[in-house]
Parts: sequence; C-alpha cells; structure tokens
Amino acid sequence: MLHSLTWPLTRVFYSLRWRLTGWYVLLLTSVLLLFSAGTYITVYKLLLDNVDELLASQANLIVQTVDFNERNLTLQNDSLRAGRRDDEHLTRIYRPDSTLIYDDNPQEQGSELAEAVRSALDGDKQIIQVRGHEGQMRVLTLPITHDGQIIGALQIGISLEDLHGTMRTLLKVLLLLAPAMLLIASGGGWFLATRALTPIDRLTRTAQRISAEDLSQRINLRGADDEVGRLAHTFDAMLTRLQSAFEQQRRFTADASHELRTPLTAIIGQIDVAIERPRDAESYRVTLATVREQANRLTHLANDLLFLARADAQPAPVTDELIDLGNLLPAVVAQVEPLADDRQQQIALDQPPELFVHGNEDDLIRLFLNLLDNAIRYTPPGGRISITAAIEHSQPTANRASGRMTAINAHERTHAPTQPSVVVSIHDTGPGVAPEHLPRVFDRFFRADRGRNRAQGGSGLGLAIAQSIANTHGGRLEVTSTIGQGSTFTAILPCAVAQDDTSRPIAKSRS
Repeated sequence: MLHSLTWPLTRVFYSLRWRLTGWYVLLLTSVLLLFSAGTYITVYKLLLDNVDELLASQANLIVQTVDFNERNLTLQNDSLRAGRRDDEHLTRIYRPDSTLIYDDNPQEQGSELAEAVRSALDGDKQIIQVRGHEGQMRVLTLPITHDGQIIGALQIGISLEDLHGTMRTLLKVLLLLAPAMLLIASGGGWFLATRALTPIDRLTRTAQRISAEDLSQRINLRGADDEVGRLAHTFDAMLTRLQSAFEQQRRFTADASHELRTPLTAIIGQIDVAIERPRDAESYRVTLATVREQANRLTHLANDLLFLARADAQPAPVTDELIDLGNLLPAVVAQVEPLADDRQQQIALDQPPELFVHGNEDDLIRLFLNLLDNAIRYTPPGGRISITAAIEHSQPTANRASGRMTAINAHERTHAPTQPSVVVSIHDTGPGVAPEHLPRVFDRFFRADRGRNRAQGGSGLGLAIAQSIANTHGGRLEVTSTIGQGSTFTAILPCAVAQDDTSRPIAKSRS
C-alpha cells in the first residue's frame, strides 16, 4: 500500500516540470541571497561613511572653537561646556602633554581611546570603533595643529545604535521579502515550466494515441518557432512520413497479395479443369504449358518482390566495377529486339563509343531491360523506340512547358551529382502518361491502366526496381511525357573519371 502511494509521488517529483521549477527556485534563492548580502553590506558601509562624514564635520566646527595662546590650548568660549551631554556622544580635547581640558562623557574609558590620543599627538588621524556603555561607538581622533605644529588632540565619537537599529530593520525587511519573493517566483516558475512543457505533454499524449492502425494524430502546435515548436513540427513531419510509409506498405502488401493470387488462381483453375474428366495427351500438354506460364510469371513476381524487399531492408553496396555502357547498351538492345520485332517496332540506338560508369553490371542490365520492356509494352505496333546516351556536365531539371510535365523523385533531386553524368534516355511513341499520373510512375504496382497492363503481363514493379537500382548507383531516374506523343525515361548515373586526371571523364562528350 505504501509503495502504491509513493510511486505516483515519485513520478511527480521526478517529472521535468518539478525539476525545472526546483532548479529555477534554487537559482533564484542563490541570487536573492547574494543580492541581500550585497545590499546589507553596501547599506552598512554607506551609513558608516555618513557617520564618518558627520564626525569630520563636527570636528572641524569644534577645532574652530579652540584657541592657542603662548603654547597654551584653551577654548574661545563656553559653547562646548554649555552643550548637551549624553551617553551617545563623546567629545574630548587634549593639550600636547595629554592633559584633558574638555570631556563631555567621562564614562567612556578604555585603552583603545587612550592609544588613539597618543597617536593623534604624534600626528596620526584615525577612526576606531569601540564598545561603550550604550553599545558600539564610532570615534574619530585627530591632531589639532597651528602653524604646522601639533597643539593638541581632539577625540569625537557618536553611538552607532541608531545605525544598528536601521540595519536590523533592513535585515527584517530582507528576511520577510525574500521568502515572499521566492514564493511568488516559485509560482511563476511553475507556470512558466507548465507553459513551456505543454507542447511536450501534447506530444506525449499524441504519441500514446498513435498506433499502426491510426497515424493521423498530429500535435498542430501554433506558436513561436522556438526549440519546443521545432520539436513539435519535426514530430508532426515524422508522423506524416510514417503515415505515408505505412500507407505505401499497406498498398504494397495488398497489391502484392493480389498479384500473387492472380497466377495462383489461374494455376488452380487449370488444374481443377484438367482433373474433372480424362483428357487426351495434347489437352494435358496445353494445360501444363499454361500452368508453366503462370508459374514462371509467379516466379518472376516473387523475384521482383524479393529484390525490392532486400533493397528496402539493407541496400547492398554497389560493386565497384568499371563498366562501359558503350558495350553494355547494344547487348541489352539485342536481348529485346526479338520482342520488338514481334510487335513490328523499331529500336534505334545512338551513343558515343565510350561511356564508363562504376557499378554492378547485372543490376545495370536489369535497369535498362526494365526501361526497354516498359517502352515496348506501351509502344503500339509500328512504333519507334529511340535510345540516346551522352555525357552531360549540367544537371537536367524538371520542367513544365508546352503541355509537357516532368516528375522527379524529391529525394533524388536533393542528391544530384556534382560530377559529369552519363545520361541514357529511352523515348517511345506510346500514348503517354497523364500529368496527374506522372508523380506516381515509379510507385510499386502503379498502373495508369491496370486492366490493360495486366493483360500485357506487367506486374507494375519494373520501374520501381529500375529506380531502386539507379539510386543504389548514386543516380536517379526522370520521366517526361506528353499525351499522344509518348514518354521519355532518362537514367542519370555518375560518370567514371580517369585515375590520372579526376577532372576528365573516361568518355567523349558529345558536341
């Protein structure tokens, strides 16, 4: 029972709000102590200085009443003798032989006072503080001179009880005000800490409400762009990215399940039809051929999914091979020419003799095969596919002009290569891509016309895989398209440079 009560209290007092308030109060307490001590000492010193000035002023007036005739020190009149005597003041006048000729407070005696008189007769002036009958007394002792000679000594003092009373009053005021100020400051510190940490509390509550099924929660903090505000905005941006990633993952899972189910359903259907009744060998052969075609499609889809899954989990380092695209591209074109011939399409390749890049040859072959396969699928019979390759020293940019739209992956745009690039463009004469679909052409399983693309055998992963390979090689893919005039997919890869001259690419730039 005791543990259940102390645990919430422990959590409260160890909270950041309490700690901030505690540190604030501790700091303010230190400042108040220093301020109070400084104020007390300063006021005491100022009051003592005022007392010393008062003693000096009274001493000057008394010296003016002293007369010196024939080496005999006397008073000019009886003004001092008629003055008021009390225990709070002290006035004494001595001749050079230490004879006392005036004393208005005989009760005050002491070795310190006598020593001060002897020092004054020797020419020294000093102020001392002694313990008198009525408390502390401030005493000024100075020599009386005439024509440069010491003719006597004056000792004048005043009680410090009024000064000490003032200091006691000041101390009481400080002792009363300091706790009150600390109490008010504690409340202010708690208020400021609560106000400053409110966005953190909102962030915590929002994080507690977030789950994989609901990522729509946001803090939506409105206020100054301070550290807490930037943290809240960063948290909202992170949630937006997570929501987008989860939605993309859900779409990917649903699309992958659908794509996997389609060939499996076809295989099961063919098998069910085959075993319903006996058939001749040719019918079984046709059925098995169909099943094999669907199985091959299923295997190809599984390989594509595995490639993307591995790329997402941990992108493999690119093999640092020096590859000549001048040899690679003609070989890739030769692989797809039979497919283009079946569709009565023409493929034209225009490139310089040398185009060197660093990378993995198998992956680059897959990249260009996917781009060419996509172009062949969307180019109508009798169409033309043009391939150009060159070295570019300026970075291509997205544009929207003359009804033409360009979509470039935002992440890739922020990591544009600074060295010369190998630019390989594949242009087809297909129907083109609608402007609203351009930003999603590299999304997985995306199809502008899903039914037609499935009939053509595409899985919707070819461009996503090509983009992943380009990113892995430090490059990017771009697409431009005009409805009715075709599309152009461009692969931009860092150009390999010579070992002996890093500023010269190993290729012949096109004029």
